[in-house]
Amino acid sequence: MFLCLLLLGSCSTQVARKEKSLVLQKDALAALDRKEYGDAVPLLKEAVKLAPKESEGRYNLVLALLADEQFDEAILLCDTSFALFPAHLQFPLAKAYAYRQKGEQEKAFELYREILAKDRGNYTLHATLMELAMEEGDTSFAREVALFLISVHKEEARSFSTLATLEGEASWYAKVSALMKEASAQDPKPPQGQSK
Repeated sequence: MFLCLLLLGSCSTQVARKEKSLVLQKDALAALDRKEYGDAVPLLKEAVKLAPKESEGRYNLVLALLADEQFDEAILLCDTSFALFPAHLQFPLAKAYAYRQKGEQEKAFELYREILAKDRGNYTLHATLMELAMEEGDTSFAREVALFLISVHKEEARSFSTLATLEGEASWYAKVSALMKEASAQDPKPPQGQSK
């Protein structure tokens, strides 16, 4: 009987800590909305202390640290959080963002390569990072991802557009890109309101 009471007491304490963590997160998110990043960070740190095994609180803290330009601390938290939640790729994505903000593009794009290797089927992410690489001047990364997307027949229009930019308007990539844009513009829209 004593053991049952002890276990029940422990469960209720954990529930109370999680509820307090959620209240702190809500207050912190309101501070973030007001762009009061310095106020949000301590609230989220306390929320994570109360519920350290909850990924959402950790991710919110990462976002607050990034917004407050505490990039080194965000990187450390991304590492510890990803170790706890290896399926949550938002942590290495946030870490790569922090590297980019610190001017460490090479580290960021190396991490992006690792992320894409783990999430091969997320073609939208591939295309987004391909276009980011173009903006940031990492043409090798952009070309590599564009060729991969074409090989799997995903995000082809974006990929051919990227390759056309890399290879020039006289390239066959530019011709294919132009044809795809033309075909897309002429693609008839299905009639609205028809039932099957």
